[in-house]
Amino acid sequence: MASGIRRSIARISKNLSAPSPAESVTTCGNCPATPGGTRRVTRLDADTIASLAVPSGWRGTTRAVFTARFYQTLVGVRRLTSHLAEHRPKLLAETAFEESVEALCSVPVDVQRRVLGHPSAGFWVSVAWDLLNRRALDHWPDLHVAPHLRDFSRFAVSALLLAERGRLAATVRTDPAGRVVLPGAGVVLRPRGAEPDAWIRLSIDDALVTAGLPGHCDSIRVPTLDNGVELDWTDHDLRLGGRIDYDFAELDSADARRWTAELEHHFATISSVSEHLGQEVAQGLRAIVPVHSPRAGLHVSGSFQEAPGMIVLALGRRMETVEALVHEYGHQKLNVITPLASLIVDDPGEAVYYSPWRDDPRPLSGLLHAVFSFSMVTDFYRRLLELPGPAEFDAAAVAARTYQVAGQVEAGLRELRQHATFSPLGTAFIDAVDRRFLECRDSLPNPSPGECRELDVRAAAHRARWSERNPLPSLRTPGRGAPDNGPDPAAAKTLAALGLPPDWDTGAIVGRWYPGDALLALVRILSAEGAPALPESKPGESLIADLAAAHRAYVGGDFRAAAERYAACVTHDPASPYFWQCYAFALRHLGRYDESLYILTHTETLMTRGKPVDVSQDTRTAAGAKAWHVAPPTSASVSGAPVVPSLSVAAVAELRAGPYYDFVEATRGGAQLPTLIAVAHGLKPTMDVWIPATGWEAFRRMVRALGLKYHVDTYFDRFSPELSRALLDRLNTTRAVFTPTLTDRAEAHVFLARDRSALDRAVGAGWYPLVVDGRIVDKHLADHDTFGDALGYPKCCQEFFRQRNNWISDNTYYAARQNTTGAASLLANPFLRHTVYGLVSYMPCSFSCEPSMGFAGRLRNVIRAEFPSYAQEIDAEAAKVVLCVSELRMYRFTGETVHYADNGDAIGVEYDGVKSMYAIEKCDPLYNLLAQGDHCHLDGNVIHIRRQGAAVGGYRARADRHGPECPFLIAFDH
Repeated sequence: MASGIRRSIARISKNLSAPSPAESVTTCGNCPATPGGTRRVTRLDADTIASLAVPSGWRGTTRAVFTARFYQTLVGVRRLTSHLAEHRPKLLAETAFEESVEALCSVPVDVQRRVLGHPSAGFWVSVAWDLLNRRALDHWPDLHVAPHLRDFSRFAVSALLLAERGRLAATVRTDPAGRVVLPGAGVVLRPRGAEPDAWIRLSIDDALVTAGLPGHCDSIRVPTLDNGVELDWTDHDLRLGGRIDYDFAELDSADARRWTAELEHHFATISSVSEHLGQEVAQGLRAIVPVHSPRAGLHVSGSFQEAPGMIVLALGRRMETVEALVHEYGHQKLNVITPLASLIVDDPGEAVYYSPWRDDPRPLSGLLHAVFSFSMVTDFYRRLLELPGPAEFDAAAVAARTYQVAGQVEAGLRELRQHATFSPLGTAFIDAVDRRFLECRDSLPNPSPGECRELDVRAAAHRARWSERNPLPSLRTPGRGAPDNGPDPAAAKTLAALGLPPDWDTGAIVGRWYPGDALLALVRILSAEGAPALPESKPGESLIADLAAAHRAYVGGDFRAAAERYAACVTHDPASPYFWQCYAFALRHLGRYDESLYILTHTETLMTRGKPVDVSQDTRTAAGAKAWHVAPPTSASVSGAPVVPSLSVAAVAELRAGPYYDFVEATRGGAQLPTLIAVAHGLKPTMDVWIPATGWEAFRRMVRALGLKYHVDTYFDRFSPELSRALLDRLNTTRAVFTPTLTDRAEAHVFLARDRSALDRAVGAGWYPLVVDGRIVDKHLADHDTFGDALGYPKCCQEFFRQRNNWISDNTYYAARQNTTGAASLLANPFLRHTVYGLVSYMPCSFSCEPSMGFAGRLRNVIRAEFPSYAQEIDAEAAKVVLCVSELRMYRFTGETVHYADNGDAIGVEYDGVKSMYAIEKCDPLYNLLAQGDHCHLDGNVIHIRRQGAAVGGYRARADRHGPECPFLIAFDH
């Protein structure tokens, strides 16, 4: 095997470019000297950035910006090493990370560039810093950080293999196919008998590399095109850890030959049309990951910031595949420019703008990417049409496609010019793109008049459909025309009192749908610490003073004062949706529910009004606004199939004879029934529940019989197609669209209490994130601090929830497990809270939380006294083992036998059936694996699944994306 790899290295070495004695590196300032040569700095100014708008070959500024991307990866590794040395020095030694970094830095710079310039290396660094930014070093150092650091050894071994010198030994995991991929070296190791995602020893000794037992490892080569670009379906890191969703292709040798031949032909076509573009594409791309198109007639491709140099690509008709290569290179080029220079000023990243290429709204950055990449396509097609008879393409088809793309670029440029504020470098760049595009457009041959009309009609129809689905008023672009704080004395005093710098402004808030309100975060902290009151100011005197005073009043529970100050913020800047939303939430606490709901669901309409807002007057002044309301639920009788609770005949008979069976009918199964019993008996002040239309009459019977108060908050549609327009990674398990009527697919969100004051407290703080007109309306951040208290949760659990309930960066269940001392009690089991068995209706601070156990014990005693069979079933269900990965992925088993480690932790389970507890995802890869197996075993962040002793597969939990995954098995004691 060693001789085969050495032959491979010889071939690879031909593609390694020696370091230039005068390498250009593009930065906004000084850069480190190029190893092996003198330093020459190419600065990004108006001229150099403008030159990037047009292909000029692999030289000058183009080569420099791509070289800078390599340095960013290198710096990312170096910074990570320094950070770990300061904060977790033991991890450096335990994971061989420091040794691996030293080994990689010992090889020649051209080898470093080949390895660290590989897309997998860029992705590895991106994941590493994602983990650190999510506080993984504090929360999950052994579970997630250590395995990731160990994985870096593969890059070091690749470098030593290419350099043909050096020694290193480390422990790494195999990939889902039982292989070890060496990125940059183009070598894939196949240890014989290795299972998926298993730990294995990887070593190298002067180009002799071994994975697993010596002499028991085979290798294969990643196909490399003549221009050095890899065709790589083997490296699972290039699938970006589940961040992207494609039908990835697994190629056999015949497939690989076909793909290679076609891609060689496509690259040759690009070079024949534009030599400079061909050079750039060949050097700017490092790896092509083959995928299948989801259906005939649809071509797919993609580029990703976190994996520089990688594209996913399906093979299609020659013209569309060549266009995809040119188009994706445009993304690659812009991806290396934007980290070096901010092109758009104060881009909020919010998807609200029209794109001629998409049916959904796009952020300004996405629109810029589309305009630039398709302007390159336009230029390419213009050059193609200028050739003397493009024999391999239908000239008429090329002309029609070029006309279509040019029209889209022109529309995209208009949208950018209207809404984006460009930096000086951004202005130079977009002006150069615009000039080049105009040159192309003016020299393009038009298709036939009939085709032109047809394409124009299609473009107009696309815009009309988009506008109908996205009825956005003409709003101020965030950051453009925002209120100027200026030399504002009231603002200066407020900022000084809060400890903020005098130049702090509201740029991250005004005009944005998803603002970053550091002011509110600081006010919450200072209020909790008992900080003194803010300096006095008058409403309307200063936006910053008004916003700070509003937040302080809201956090302090003075909602009238908060409403007055939020109204002043709206008057300052009515085109900022956040101010309207804050005002609505203050009104909600004042009991003005209908008005508040109107504001939250009609924010865009209200943003166009120009008159001041007065808290003493109803915001709904127009006749249509006054008449608007959420239609009250109708008394529809229960229809469809009979309700069949997942209970025994004896338990159902007990419930039928009691006062709560109408609730079972109302909820179509009894979800949260124990919580209702707790409210009815005064053990809990309030609750909230979702009632479908078919259960409304039963719900009304139930509240009348029990004498409960209720408030219909709004209606949730969990099946609306509008969900696809929303940023779902901002939502938890509650994913729904607002609807003004209780349709047959909607549910009423209802609050219940024994008395009105408790009900009002819960309603005030109880808004759930809801999609309205394609955007998510989040609750007021400060309401997270009070909602738990309104629902009667223990103080320790409320504090825990405030600290650890962050969907983006934390795993609340795993945190509760880490806090658990001794055995986990079924009286602190939160996993069943949305079922008919849940005694604990919230997230406890631990699975041994004494206040939670005390509450659940009292509730269980009440249920035992009235419904002994039901209580017995609750105990049995609550004691079952749960596999928890995240709040999105939790599973229970049937016929299970639990296996325990010596320390008492559950580490494996044999089973004959599995069920996802809350299946809200369209595709759950872990459930699919579990369903194929009969045994699962935990190994750190990996779940191994087997059937009858044979490996089915492994699931590698990830913490570098929304909803960090931390797998654990837990069984509850009686």
